Amino acid sequence: MADGREKTLPGVPKTSSDTFSQQQRARHTLFSIVLIAFLLRLAVIIAAHTYRITPRRDHFQFGWEMGRIARSIAMGQGFSSPTDLPTGPSAWEPPVYPYILAGVFKLFGIYSSASAFVILTFNSIFAALTCLTLYGIAQHIYGATVARAAAWTWALFPYVIYWPARVVWETSFTTFLLSAALLMTLRMGEKLPSNRVWTIFSALWGLIMLTNTAVVSMFPFCLLWILYRLRPNPRRLYGAALCILIAIAAVSPWIVRNYIVFDKFIFVRDNMPLELHMANNDQSSGLWTRNEHPANDAAAMHEFQRLGELRFMDEKHQQFRQFLREHPARFIGFTLERIFYFWAAPPSLTITPNGYDLDIARHTGFLLGAVFAFAGLWLTIRDRRIGAFLLACFLLIYPLPYYLVQPFPRYKAPIEPEMILLIVYLFWKANQIQLHLPFGKASH
Repeated sequence: MADGREKTLPGVPKTSSDTFSQQQRARHTLFSIVLIAFLLRLAVIIAAHTYRITPRRDHFQFGWEMGRIARSIAMGQGFSSPTDLPTGPSAWEPPVYPYILAGVFKLFGIYSSASAFVILTFNSIFAALTCLTLYGIAQHIYGATVARAAAWTWALFPYVIYWPARVVWETSFTTFLLSAALLMTLRMGEKLPSNRVWTIFSALWGLIMLTNTAVVSMFPFCLLWILYRLRPNPRRLYGAALCILIAIAAVSPWIVRNYIVFDKFIFVRDNMPLELHMANNDQSSGLWTRNEHPANDAAAMHEFQRLGELRFMDEKHQQFRQFLREHPARFIGFTLERIFYFWAAPPSLTITPNGYDLDIARHTGFLLGAVFAFAGLWLTIRDRRIGAFLLACFLLIYPLPYYLVQPFPRYKAPIEPEMILLIVYLFWKANQIQLHLPFGKASH
């Protein structure tokens, strides 16, 4: 079965009852995968007590800036103050996840263990649901065999369990939304979508932009792929125009809010200048410097409070531009270094009790995953699989903004379902290779 799809015996037609039976089995398998994925993450939350988030720095690790903004919302102070001190209105983060977290705070207590348990469970639900979208993507591109293996891998792989079960952030929610957008893209490329489907697709991208604005880079490539696949039909342009208009309409209320609050156009969030400055300055080695962040340095925090968020970001933008003018070669060197660390993970300060540095093992593990994913992408392109262009964009286009700032491992998390899919396909193809070794004829 070269394409990994389920087939009947040659010459035996597949009956409707056979098809229905296969669909039933597939649904039961998917339900089992999703349920096990969720229960496994929930077990980690309970057994490892990850809901007991350290109270250091007034619970700053409970969502970091998102947690601070959510606290402000829950206390009736609006979307504001992303650091320890009151600094007024903010556009530091996209609004969806802070408002979800604020709702949890209102119901279960600000920075409480109950709130931590609820929000980590929320993360785990969407991490488990990613098994569904990943299965659909894999089945569309590679067939049912690879789809089952990829979904099970996502459900059971320990590394991807860490994010929903441990980290209060939008990572797992974004990952699910982006995989759902990819699945819709593949399906919409089969036949001309209805206006209803275009509306759902564009609303989904609007939600993605308001959850994690950085992943918006995938939107035009998904849209272009759909247009290419539907190119015999001139009505596709109407659908694409409708899609763009609805996506803009979905994010417009927040853009209007930002303009009213700051008297300036801000596309969803405004903290990019700070991120660029922290990774590219005279004291930097190309990676993030903690003492430049207002949440980690008292002087920077007071400066942030004194100037206000918008002026503070303008100042960091000027400092970044000055560094770029004065040290272009260093900036290029930093960027090349960050490209490596995006795929191999940045250095860690983790030291074993025996004094061993784990950096080599850390870099090797992350880098092997990237190498296998790119090898799977090469095979996908070589085999002319549908959606190969989209998977290439996920690996080549998505990381570009993160090459300019600190390449935290969680920045790569939204494309890890696609990476796991490509790795599973690589191993599936490798399993089909038959080696003919020159050891002579077997005796009978």
